[in-house]
Amino acid sequence: MQYIGIFCSASTKIRPVFRESAIQLATWMGKKRLTLINGGSNQGLMEIFSRTIQETGGRTIGVVPSDFEARGWFSTYNDETIFVKNLSDRKDYIKDKSDILIVFPGGIGSMDELFDSWASFNLGFHNKKIILANIDGFYDPLLNFLDRLKSEHFMHEFAPNPVIVAQSVSHCIELLETLGKAQG
Repeated sequence: MQYIGIFCSASTKIRPVFRESAIQLATWMGKKRLTLINGGSNQGLMEIFSRTIQETGGRTIGVVPSDFEARGWFSTYNDETIFVKNLSDRKDYIKDKSDILIVFPGGIGSMDELFDSWASFNLGFHNKKIILANIDGFYDPLLNFLDRLKSEHFMHEFAPNPVIVAQSVSHCIELLETLGKAQG
């Protein structure tokens, strides 16, 4: 496993626990010389991941919609910046090029990326695992809602589930190490 796609927040108004968790995971990735593929923004967790991974020895690929270039919404910490037409193309590129996907705390965009990746897996468009980083219980309400979807029979038990919930950054790292060995 070399390429890790991370979907996360571009907000700069988040609690310190999320920034600290991003730095912890990014530092581990950088020291392992892994490559981050993310949305390439110069804001929020996206910028923290890119800067920290680059500063600790890893590589970064930012996938940026073309109109963001004119707005200056891309990180200077991207070793490589790929300009794409729109957000859908950005999601597709990250899914296609990553060996594994991580959904860190984020907003509507991160939810879109989670469910798009999950639905794409269930329909056979990719076979990548998705780690849901449930930092500080951030995704607990979503996990409760998913349980409700199952109990109400809106989610089929027979459908494959690529999502693995990590309750902390250290758990996320354990999962990455285990899945990396399995990919071999």
